[in-house]
Amino acid sequence: MSDGALGPGRGEAGDDRGPDGREADGGGGPNVGAAGDDQQHGDSPAPDSSGAAGVHGAYAVDTPEQLLAEVATVRRQTRLARHAYWFPLVVFGLLTCASIPFYIQHIPATSGSYSSPSPAGPAFLRSNYLGGFGIITSGYIAYYWLAAILVGVAATAAWYQWRGNRVGRRTPARGYMITGTVLLFVALGIPALAVRAAPVLRILMPGDLLIRGTFPLVIVGIGLCYLAWAERSAVLTVIATGYLALSLVASLYDIENVFYDLGWNLSPAANGLPNVVLPALVLLLSGAGAWVVQRRRRPHSSGRAAAGSVSQAP
Repeated sequence: MSDGALGPGRGEAGDDRGPDGREADGGGGPNVGAAGDDQQHGDSPAPDSSGAAGVHGAYAVDTPEQLLAEVATVRRQTRLARHAYWFPLVVFGLLTCASIPFYIQHIPATSGSYSSPSPAGPAFLRSNYLGGFGIITSGYIAYYWLAAILVGVAATAAWYQWRGNRVGRRTPARGYMITGTVLLFVALGIPALAVRAAPVLRILMPGDLLIRGTFPLVIVGIGLCYLAWAERSAVLTVIATGYLALSLVASLYDIENVFYDLGWNLSPAANGLPNVVLPALVLLLSGAGAWVVQRRRRPHSSGRAAAGSVSQAP
């Protein structure tokens, strides 16, 4: 009787035989059988490729070459966004145009010797480096260039300070301000020392370089060369060196001779104006061109930055 009592229990919890005497698969079904077959044949399970696919997706890891290329691109775009040298070019171009009335020669109506009256004020401020010897130019031009260079340097430093706060990368404008101030002190100090304490310093005041009163243009050109170095700009370097060369020519040579060779006869009162007008035009045209180029680059740089932020979003 024990077999009859154990029959039902053996059928439920025993060897799980069905009514036809075969073994039941249970809950495993065909998957269990397939897995069993794989294990019996010694085959390893297929690797999960979801992790490899994710590496090439939103969380892709760049190669070192790609990272270096991206760093170089960001650095170049940041340098281009920092460039704002059109402002000092335009400012000093306008200041040079404003000095034109001081270079108009006043020819006396009657024959005889003529000399421009000496203006009032401290003599050391009327430096020969800033106003020449007072023979061709007005006696007040030294005062003008002293104030004009100080205003131009201060305006340029303030512009780069404001621009740096806006862009996030500053040009070392403090060094430019120091350079311009030192050049002015040297231009004021050498003539004063040459007259009172060290006459040997007069060798640093050649008449051919100072007589036309355009040496302040050379000081402006030296300041622009320093600004080109601070900006790391090849374009500004070309502009600054070309302007410096032209200002040296304007200080050593009468450019009016070129107009005479072309058949253009200037009036005696305007003989010295080409030496001032041409450098001013170089600054104004260069500044206008730089403004146009830098303004066109601004939307492209912002669009690239926005596209980069979108592509990196998970």
